[in-house]
Amino acid sequence: MLTTRRIANQIGPLLAALIFVAIGVGVLQGTDRFATDARWVSHTNEVIARIEEIEARLRDAESAQRGYLLTGQVDYLASYQAGKTQLPELFAELDNLVRDNPGQKQRIVQLRTLIDHRLRQADNTLRIYDAQGLAAAQAAIGDDARITSDAIRRQAGLMGDTERTLLVQRAASSDRSANLLKALAVAGIPFGIAVIAMVYVLMLREIRGRSAAERQTLAANARLQASVAELEHTGADLRELSHFASMLQSCVQAEEALALTTQLMQRLLPGTGGSVYRIRASNDYTEAMAHWGVPPVRSAQLLPPDQCWALRRGKPQLVHGPGEAVRCRHLESGSGATACIPLSAQGHQLGFLYVSAADDGFLARVQLIETAAEQLAMALSNLQLQERLRIQSIREPLTGLFNRRYLEESLARELSRCERRGLPLALMMLDLDHFKRFNDTHGHPGGDALLAGLGKLLQGLSRPEDIACRYGGEEFTLILPEATAELALERAEQIRAAVQAMRVQHMGKDLPPVTVSIGVAVAPHDGTDPESLLGHADRALYRAKARGRNRVESGHAVHALPGAQRHGRGADQPG
Repeated sequence: MLTTRRIANQIGPLLAALIFVAIGVGVLQGTDRFATDARWVSHTNEVIARIEEIEARLRDAESAQRGYLLTGQVDYLASYQAGKTQLPELFAELDNLVRDNPGQKQRIVQLRTLIDHRLRQADNTLRIYDAQGLAAAQAAIGDDARITSDAIRRQAGLMGDTERTLLVQRAASSDRSANLLKALAVAGIPFGIAVIAMVYVLMLREIRGRSAAERQTLAANARLQASVAELEHTGADLRELSHFASMLQSCVQAEEALALTTQLMQRLLPGTGGSVYRIRASNDYTEAMAHWGVPPVRSAQLLPPDQCWALRRGKPQLVHGPGEAVRCRHLESGSGATACIPLSAQGHQLGFLYVSAADDGFLARVQLIETAAEQLAMALSNLQLQERLRIQSIREPLTGLFNRRYLEESLARELSRCERRGLPLALMMLDLDHFKRFNDTHGHPGGDALLAGLGKLLQGLSRPEDIACRYGGEEFTLILPEATAELALERAEQIRAAVQAMRVQHMGKDLPPVTVSIGVAVAPHDGTDPESLLGHADRALYRAKARGRNRVESGHAVHALPGAQRHGRGADQPG
């Protein structure tokens, strides 16, 4: 019996140690696997974003081609050529992203072949248009273009579906990693505790009264409890990070992502304070956008990027206490430990995460903070890309005003809203007088400068609720929700006078002054649907042209303002 107890005393601690080593190895492998799965999930989202961006660029190029065919404006042709030149770079990025997936690489080759074929079709249509005119170009557009476009959509959809299937698989792998960690905690730890408890009882029976042995046993038990607590803490942290990553994917605004980050930092790092800094679009300053806690070492609210070592080096900058010489210049008064963790995604610096506490205990968890920073940076990068694509889809690049598609959507929406509330809505249609003659005299660059200046003027004279759009060519529209006919005519006269007084510089010289003719229509008197209202405004604009230009005409019973009539210039033909 004594020999059996001695053998148990010798083997028991070794067995317990092996169990906890196995648990520790399992936790490390599970953590590494979880981080790898998270990176693959981000990689898959990036591939999907590139596929969607290629489709968006192709649609923009096709839209610009159609705009050129319909209007003959060279701006659309330039937009079409610019869209074509962006596609090879996007394909190169996508090809690099899927270099580990031969199937997707083959699909990229097929997609690029289809898109190149579609662009050749578009180029051929443009050549026919330039040589024979619009009717011949329209006749040349056959079923082949539609078939190619359908094939492109199917191929892009197949690639997206493949990536989304990979995304589901990788999410399932992440769940399995979490379940492994949970199993280790639920099954392994109690078993290890049971083994240690058994060894402890046997040792007490054998060496009762030996105080030294008792102290050793207590110390072993304390270490065991610490290991259990650490494992439980690690599991809780991993669950927090998993939930954080899931929530970030659902954010639609950067403010939501920043709020989630401050909440996570408060839970993961109690007793700390800090801020999330973002680099401004101008890249001249970095600004604190969100805060949590009260940091013992205060940091500047606004700072140049070169004042933070983390941004300069692209690596975390850790300060354990006031004795360290290398400190970021944005740190102000106070004493304690600090950490600056850069926010970087796709090779671009987005800002940094600043954390401070009275002691350096939290620095032991800096890898956890880095993981959260990586997830936040990827989320912010994706949100920026989504916002750029959204703005490009509704803004006209030359003037900065909304495009015609957004005009049609907004006009229908605002008409419905005003009709429900029993309120009027006014619509202005503006056209620069003699713009073709101006373009012939000063060239297309001068005409572009004039159009850009008019766009800026309209933005400055618009209320926050007004919607200024470029209708096409030198024609502009302005939607005025809740504006009566009298108010709309007064606003139109203000704009007419402002355009006449406007001076636009081009190549260091002032361009000659121009005038504008304006037609005004008001709902519900001139119509309750977008087509009727646009038609009335267009006819009012035609009357303003026919009655001498540089004037305001209304489609409603209230016609041109007296002031607008005084500014008529004669009975020129409309144009």
